[in-house]
Amino acid sequence: MVDALQFADGNFHCPVNLYPAAGEGTHTLVVLPALGVAARKYDGLAQRLMAAGYNILVADWPGQGESQPRPNRRFDYGYRQLVTEFVPKLLDLAGQHFPSSVPVLLGHSLGGHIATLHAAAHPDRPVPVIGVACGNIHYRHWDGLGKLLTPSAALAFTLITAVLGYLPGRRLGFGGQEARSLMQDWGRVAFSGQYRHLGLTLASAAQNRVDSLYIQMEGDHFAPPASTLGLAALIQARPHIERLPSPRPPEENPHSAWLKAPQSVVDCIDGWLRRDSRLSEESAGAA
Repeated sequence: MVDALQFADGNFHCPVNLYPAAGEGTHTLVVLPALGVAARKYDGLAQRLMAAGYNILVADWPGQGESQPRPNRRFDYGYRQLVTEFVPKLLDLAGQHFPSSVPVLLGHSLGGHIATLHAAAHPDRPVPVIGVACGNIHYRHWDGLGKLLTPSAALAFTLITAVLGYLPGRRLGFGGQEARSLMQDWGRVAFSGQYRHLGLTLASAAQNRVDSLYIQMEGDHFAPPASTLGLAALIQARPHIERLPSPRPPEENPHSAWLKAPQSVVDCIDGWLRRDSRLSEESAGAA
């Protein structure tokens, strides 16, 4: 099944793939992709989660995959618009198609950033968060030369987007054709580790009662353990982090290679959702 939503005053048309479970489906997992990764890349993950009894929505980010148009100097957006408009529209769509199930945000990399920020910005409407291979990209979360790579990339991307009005990620080997404001937001987090520049009111972790699970892939140099902890701590005073070995050969980057063999991630998510029955009760009571 396919639906769609309009984003940024109708400037972007964003297809949404729906995977209804065979039964009612106690939860609806809203999958938020990594930077530049098309929704179709999550089909294997969605099929396995659907077989486990969950409804799934997978949306292309605006201007990625099947979504049009591509970002450029005219068609732009940043983190704030994704948090305040795009994700709420996805949750509304989930409610329309699967009204009796509990929505859960499942974010990979950039998707984990946005899901976490949504939870921090909406403490009065807690939507459970699952983050996979994601983290706060502040350079201090890396060791050695890794401390230089992220800020160096951030500086380069900021300069490129200022000149072109977008990031030609495919040519650079990083993401897709990305929006200028999105990459500038990304860069500011890399330097500061903070999200104050977004102008969002974020609840403190001590005041946030959202349930969350973060999955860190061993050997993931794009989201090392300190980075994952740094993001999870935004909404949880005592974050729940599971560390999984990469299901693929060591020469493949665990950050995204797990999508080729997602069963261990599916099992982790399924075990957490079934073990923590409070997700259904608390989310239903807050709706």
